[in-house]
Amino acid sequence: MEPTDDTVHEDLSRILAAWDNPEQAVLPMFHYFMERDRHISPEALEHIGRLTKVSQSELLGIGTFYQYFSFHVEGQHTVRVCLTTPCIFCGGKGLLEAVQKELGVGLDETTADGQFTVKPAQCVGQCIDAPVFQVDSDVYPRATPDQVAGLLARYRQGTAQPQEPVPFGPPIANAPTVFTGLSEETTLWIGRYESRDGYRALREVLSARDPERVIREVEASGLAGRGGGAFATSKKLQAVQKNRKPHYIVANADEGEPGTFKDRYIMERDPHAFIEGMILAAYAIDAEAGYIYLREEYPHSYAILNKALDETRSRGFLGRDIFGTGWTFNIRVYRGGGAYICGEDSSLLNSLEGKRGIPRNKPPRLSDVGLWKSPTDVQNVETLAAIPPIMRNGGPWYRALGDDKSAGTKLFCLSGHINRPGLYEVPLGMTLREVIEDLGRGIPGGRALKAVLPAGSAGSMLYPPHLDLNLDYPSVRQAGSILGAASLIVMDDSVCMVDLAYWMSGFFHHESCGQCTPCRDGTEDIHEVLQRVVMGKGEPGHLDFVKSLGEYMKTASICGLGTTAPNVPLSSIQHFEEEWREHIVDHRCRAGVCPMTLRKIVDFPIRRSRGLVAELPQFHTHQP
Repeated sequence: MEPTDDTVHEDLSRILAAWDNPEQAVLPMFHYFMERDRHISPEALEHIGRLTKVSQSELLGIGTFYQYFSFHVEGQHTVRVCLTTPCIFCGGKGLLEAVQKELGVGLDETTADGQFTVKPAQCVGQCIDAPVFQVDSDVYPRATPDQVAGLLARYRQGTAQPQEPVPFGPPIANAPTVFTGLSEETTLWIGRYESRDGYRALREVLSARDPERVIREVEASGLAGRGGGAFATSKKLQAVQKNRKPHYIVANADEGEPGTFKDRYIMERDPHAFIEGMILAAYAIDAEAGYIYLREEYPHSYAILNKALDETRSRGFLGRDIFGTGWTFNIRVYRGGGAYICGEDSSLLNSLEGKRGIPRNKPPRLSDVGLWKSPTDVQNVETLAAIPPIMRNGGPWYRALGDDKSAGTKLFCLSGHINRPGLYEVPLGMTLREVIEDLGRGIPGGRALKAVLPAGSAGSMLYPPHLDLNLDYPSVRQAGSILGAASLIVMDDSVCMVDLAYWMSGFFHHESCGQCTPCRDGTEDIHEVLQRVVMGKGEPGHLDFVKSLGEYMKTASICGLGTTAPNVPLSSIQHFEEEWREHIVDHRCRAGVCPMTLRKIVDFPIRRSRGLVAELPQFHTHQP
């Protein structure tokens, strides 16, 4: 069936009608062809252009920005192996090698029979079940190399059954106070959610016609953004509320930080808490429409959210003239295309408008000039899901759960070298020692703690002297790091800090949007220098090069990606300079992790714009 036939035209016309303007329909149309044909052909691109009036060059510019869209024929099945830190620590390299050995291809290559294409994954939110790989939309946690052949054979033979959209991973690992729905084994659908006081707060606020009550309680609670920024939620609501209309609310569900999976837990286990919180926030600012921007890597979350939204509409909480208030409001899920940068709020809004997901300059703030240049409140999933219990129990109740520096609780994602990885609800102010030793039950095998990444790949590391540090936003900032989304990746003394910096640099270079020179070229240069170091080709001047370039990136980059990308290399040099000098001067890796020789290694596919060390080989198993 050709992409210009009547059926495709009808399908694309429905997609076009479902979104607010033709440009916003571009990404959904890309998804349509990826699901239908496994790639976007020139004919498909022409068809999209005719309907949306977007030029071919602009469509290609948009589509090639996102890693999940392909404009050439690929395999019938896409295999993605997670190559971010928790999975690397727990066997991700061996898993990738097993996949490539079984299929005989390297990254971004397709098997000769056209069955499989192998690609890297930049965290799929299954960090406590590492290592993980995906085949199409099916997720395989805790995968081992000896399982690979059998799993892939099922897809080759056509006997694999698509997975049902269910929550992955065990329930929350401790007893929650705010996020009680995360204790559930299965999704808390609307019947059970309402039986546990769900939507009670929304009914009360709508019945009283009192949108100001939401802002009052949120302000009293001290709730701050849980996506990493920790900006006061009430101030963001007030800033949008006082501005001209129309107003929009957008949920940032692009949870791409390696080691982070808290939002996925909420969306898959307790979606209605999130949805109720979003409606309450939208009513407080009199929003015209709401959007959930969801990362492509969460196919189960996508299906569960859409079903939950249908349930919400059936109860009359979404739609026209909700509860006779005269307020019309709806929420739609918008899928991204695989871009870490879209976790940054302004990049997300550009993507939601159907553009490349590149950051905007600030000011103006998004509360003044946001979605379609209108005042927009962008909130994290965890932030919104905290609002219903705050409304039911009162703002002072929530504030008292934290310490005197940060109010409330925070969902902590604990992964890496830890006996009890999992999701924990932690009162802000609990010490790092309590989280690692009491909740996580310490380091496996009696090994010693070497360092902790408190904010996934974005923050500077914490070390054993920080064990008694209070985990609240000001205290962690004072210690020289950031709490961010509280994705704690624990590292024991087997970790090579140069190898860690190398993997982090590869991730950031792969994910840089390329808009600004400090980030685009800086991430490339640092990664290529580190590639030389781990291959035993380091030079004494490389240390000063990484330091000076890293500091430049931190001050000159447009957005948080460029300013945080050098954090791990810089903090590891500061605290483990002896390891770096062993690699550079003695050409020795004490941990035995780095190859220290010029040979093919596992790596992210690198986009070289200049190529400082383009002669270094990439990992490719079927070559001699």
